[in-house]
Amino acid sequence: MLLAFVLLLAGVAVGVLRGGSLDNINRVRFRLPWLVFLGLGLQIGIEVAAARVPEIQRGVIGPLVLTISYGCVGVFVALNFRFPGALIIGLGLALNLSVILANGAMPVSGWAARVSGAHSAPHLQNSVKHMNMGPGTRLRFLGDIIPVPAIGVVSVGDVVLGTGVFVLVSYLMAPPSSHRSGRKRRIRKRRIRKRSGENRVEGGPGHHRHRPNAPEPPPCSGHCG
Repeated sequence: MLLAFVLLLAGVAVGVLRGGSLDNINRVRFRLPWLVFLGLGLQIGIEVAAARVPEIQRGVIGPLVLTISYGCVGVFVALNFRFPGALIIGLGLALNLSVILANGAMPVSGWAARVSGAHSAPHLQNSVKHMNMGPGTRLRFLGDIIPVPAIGVVSVGDVVLGTGVFVLVSYLMAPPSSHRSGRKRRIRKRRIRKRSGENRVEGGPGHHRHRPNAPEPPPCSGHCG
């Protein structure tokens, strides 16, 4: 989750550098956005409950709630599939959910935890979402095996999901259509400034325009001047 948040901030930074704005995200009409908050709320709630009631961690309630929470986020992604990055987010969710269903929780590599400085082994004893990785762990390559200093241990699914968040945020802040329209406006302004500059030069002092329709003066008769 922390990696996804970091990549979200990176997406915001890239969106700003590309000339985008957070207001563009506010204008986007997502379908059922409350599903994301419900899914995250279920994960946080079950972790808090498991710390006080150990039976939740050892029973089927924890994995069931995790499955429902991932399902909520997955439905949101499916309903908003038209946005770039949604497919990547869905793939990351599927990878994480696969290893969780195969083991009852997300297995965490002790080696990766030590390398990253997380030292999360005591916490795993009362965790619903995570568990210590052991010899009988299924789909080990999809578990939390990637050490990331200052963040912790992440899985392949976390990396994929965070990449999808990065793509989605950077795109929504600065969609290609805004680039094209902004580029067209800049080109139009340059052309207008160039034309106005040429007109000022042509109309300057010492410049006489030829007027083809102006009548010629009559010839002198008698004495002129």
